[in-house]
Amino acid sequence: MKKIISSKLILVAAVLLFNSCKKDDPVHEHDNEEMKTMILSFTEKTTNAKVEVIIDATDSKTQSLNLKKGNYDLDIKLKDFDGHEVQQEISDDADEHQFFFVGPTQEQISFTYLDKQVGLKSNWKVLQTASNIPMKIVLMHGLRKSAVTNADWNNQNYQSLGGGTPDIAVNLTLNLID
Repeated sequence: MKKIISSKLILVAAVLLFNSCKKDDPVHEHDNEEMKTMILSFTEKTTNAKVEVIIDATDSKTQSLNLKKGNYDLDIKLKDFDGHEVQQEISDDADEHQFFFVGPTQEQISFTYLDKQVGLKSNWKVLQTASNIPMKIVLMHGLRKSAVTNADWNNQNYQSLGGGTPDIAVNLTLNLID
């Protein structure tokens, strides 16, 4: 009898000890990605001509982007401060990320998201010529995608649409040329 009670006592102690030492599952808090470099690669669909702009998000200098009238596919690459590409992380969390391209109007650019309304891949049709358009490219993080539509790609009120915070924001001067 003593042996049975000792065995039960050891078993209870082991269960209690095991449960008390068990680590709580950590709650993953997804911080905003830290991005230093944005590479915009435009490829004109008819001629295969390429236009590329490399932007250092820590540099306050505003770069120019010149696009001739045409139909372009845009591919955006993002790099962190160590030079590692991070666009896959953005794509994996597509339900809470979206690029906004504030500045050009829908009369100047016909824009289409090509990837779950994120903007790492998009199509731009340059419809009109225009010079010196101040353009801000912002990747919002943690926004409610249900509150944002495809038509909001250039909405100046992007911050109030679905909440969230910017992962990266850069300024360009856009020139649409003949």
